[in-house]
Parts: sequence; C-alpha cells; structure tokens
Amino acid sequence: MKLTNKEISSYLIWVAVNLFVLLGLGRLTLKDSDFYPFSRGFEYIEDYDISEFLIYTIIPLLLILAIKFSRSEQEK
Repeated sequence: MKLTNKEISSYLIWVAVNLFVLLGLGRLTLKDSDFYPFSRGFEYIEDYDISEFLIYTIIPLLLILAIKFSRSEQEK
C-alpha cells in the first residue's frame, strides 16, 4: 500500500487549512465548549479548538488508510 502524491498533497492542504483556522481564528486550549460547527453554527468560529483540530485531521487520515487497505486487499 502506497499513498499517491495527490492523496498526500490533498491531506496536507486539509491539515494546513485546519491549522490556519486553529491558530488564526480558534484557540489552542481544550475548553469544554460546543463542538464546532454542529452546536451554534458556522458564525461561532471561536468554538474551534484543539479537539476539533484533532478530530478533523485524524479522521480523514484514517479514512484514507482504510480505503487504501481495502483496495489492496481486493487486488490480491
């Protein structure tokens, strides 16, 4: 199983966007607040904190890896 350059670059762009939101608009603390954007909507970007960053960056990576593993198993 090998990731293509397109998959790697797409994921890195996704991480960069989320990192910008975290550092520029969100907060670096882990606060017991609502989960952005599902609680109060998109206008409350200050709800975006380190927990959302981790969720929004780790889950796509796990999905990419799961798809790659399933495809490599089907090819065997």
